[in-house]
Amino acid sequence: MSDSGLSPDEIRAVAEVHNELGPEYRDAVVQSFLEKIDKQVGDRIDAHLSTTRREMTRTSDPALLERKRVQFGAMVAGTVVGALGSGLAVEWSIHYPGSSLTKALTTVWAIIALVYIVYGWRLRRR
Repeated sequence: MSDSGLSPDEIRAVAEVHNELGPEYRDAVVQSFLEKIDKQVGDRIDAHLSTTRREMTRTSDPALLERKRVQFGAMVAGTVVGALGSGLAVEWSIHYPGSSLTKALTTVWAIIALVYIVYGWRLRRR
């Protein structure tokens, strides 16, 4: 209990004062004791939050930010390629009577999946 700021002797003293005083002062003793505990708990919470905030600001590692930027760019590029590929597959299936939309879309999405797999493998190697 040494880190709490309240020793067992202090708690016993407050309890004895509470028992010795009349009913009109007991509430004031309890209120004072609770305010002291509340202040100590608040100080601990503030100290914990300040260390947490410091740890959060340290995560701005330039290499990590660059990697996230590259990943985001790859996701955007993959989405654009997917949209264009889907449009091309639809056009292909409309203009060529022997092809079907399902085959064309399956081929496009298989290529996109392959691109994502290769890119993910390259990121893991870094």
